[in-house]
Amino acid sequence: MTQIAEWGAHHYSVVLGRFQPLHNGHIEYFEAARKRASQLIIGITNPDKDRLVHDRADPNRSRSGSNPFGYFDRHQMITASLAEAGWDWRDFTVVPAPINRPAEMVPYLPPKAATTVCITVYDAWGDRKAELMRGLGYQVEILWRRDMNSRLTSGTQIRRAMRAGAEWRDFVPAAVARYLDQSGWTATLAAQSRG
Repeated sequence: MTQIAEWGAHHYSVVLGRFQPLHNGHIEYFEAARKRASQLIIGITNPDKDRLVHDRADPNRSRSGSNPFGYFDRHQMITASLAEAGWDWRDFTVVPAPINRPAEMVPYLPPKAATTVCITVYDAWGDRKAELMRGLGYQVEILWRRDMNSRLTSGTQIRRAMRAGAEWRDFVPAAVARYLDQSGWTATLAAQSRG
């Protein structure tokens, strides 16, 4: 366990996302943030599907159809993917991060003095996340600003492809594709488009 006296030497990077599902763009984000700290904290936003909160910066984020996978499923996808990529379990921690209820997020995150929140900006939501985290007193680093056409992929595109029965597996780590197939999520989302 890290002692308080050691926090000065130990630094954390925090990344935030819904990971609906985890995809290759998220892995790029994790790798960039990981280089900046002793340990990466991966905050799963919208952890409770029954407590989704609308935000004008991106109203689609709060729709139930945009959040099919529960916290447990996303935790499994992240840990399996990083383990398969050779990450040591001590290099990262996955936590709930209810960003639309910022005060509820703080107990899950490391001390502010030893933490940098790493944000990627593609649209107004990226800037909104940075604003919310600064409002909580965290140091924020914008890793990059890119337009939506520069994204590797998005969860929206992957879910749409899954529902349409189109190809999506090339856009996610192999562990995610296996998890979604074996857990029944691939069939469930495909059935939603037929239902």
